Amino acid sequence: MYKDFQNFIKKAKNKIKYQYNRRQFLKTSGIAMLGFSLPFRVYPCPEPIPPLEGESLVSLVKKDTIKEMVAKAIELAGGLEEIQPDDTVLIKPNITFKKNSSFDDIRVVTNPDVLRAVIQSIKERTSPENITVADACAFGYSTKLAAESYGLYDVCLEEEVHFLGLEEEKYISFSHKDFVYIKGRRKIPSSLSSFDHFINVPILKNHEMVPFSNAQFTCCLKNFVGILEPMNRLDIHTMNLGEKVAELNLCVPNITMNIVDALTIILTNGPAGNGMKVAHTGFVLASKDLVACDSLALAVLKHYASEQGVKKDYVNQPIWEQAQIKRAAQLGLGRANPEQIIIADDGIDNIGAILEKWS
Repeated sequence: MYKDFQNFIKKAKNKIKYQYNRRQFLKTSGIAMLGFSLPFRVYPCPEPIPPLEGESLVSLVKKDTIKEMVAKAIELAGGLEEIQPDDTVLIKPNITFKKNSSFDDIRVVTNPDVLRAVIQSIKERTSPENITVADACAFGYSTKLAAESYGLYDVCLEEEVHFLGLEEEKYISFSHKDFVYIKGRRKIPSSLSSFDHFINVPILKNHEMVPFSNAQFTCCLKNFVGILEPMNRLDIHTMNLGEKVAELNLCVPNITMNIVDALTIILTNGPAGNGMKVAHTGFVLASKDLVACDSLALAVLKHYASEQGVKKDYVNQPIWEQAQIKRAAQLGLGRANPEQIIIADDGIDNIGAILEKWS
């Protein structure tokens, strides 16, 4: 899989080079100037991020069943009361690649049973026809085929909700006044503005497959890279990836709930490489604050990595100095101060050891 990943990056870069050379030709021939005179659709900038008030709740739960865990985690994190009967909801899982024989025993996408439990919780608030599960795989992969290979697509059929591979969507341009590390516009689905609520359902993983990256883990913040048009992600995955990840969340700054699949977490060679080392924690996290949620998720990752003797930068770097978390807090996307975050745990025997890595 790692070689596959490297190969599609190489092919994509060659495609970008070809497109760039073609654009240069069009410019010199005068044809490109016609394009600048045509209407240019831009995604409407979301409402300004409201000032943070009060304290942020983050739940960490372990129960006998996944359905119980997800329901309790949502409850302890403040519930889904914002969702009204006719509201539309987009659920964003993490769907990276089609299931691969090189790591059949390790799941690198959101657990289908977690997705099912999330859908069922939302169906208590709005009807299934108002619910859409959506993501876009890495460049060159079909999201629907990947979802089918892990059982996520079957869950959508059985729960009678929509499934959308975002690479099939119409993409339009988006920019934001607070883009600093991201240069230029990004391409995101035109339909994003039509949803009333966003539910973020990532899987917790270490992230080390991108050379020179300072984004050392993937969870709530990193999950929304998946809304970008796949080709449009390539120049994001370079220097300052952590800060860029944070800035991408400006296109959906008000997420109703983050629900993290931390049942089995990837400690090394993530997000989807050969020889991955994992820990079977059996946890689910939830929070309305994706920055606070990422901070506790990273503490979980650090704790289990330390237990297994993993020697990676994320294990030793302070959580509050991690690039994604630090930049997201600067943007007002959530809290990165333990004094303003309340941890609500249920069934976690080693919560003390985890909080040592968090504080």
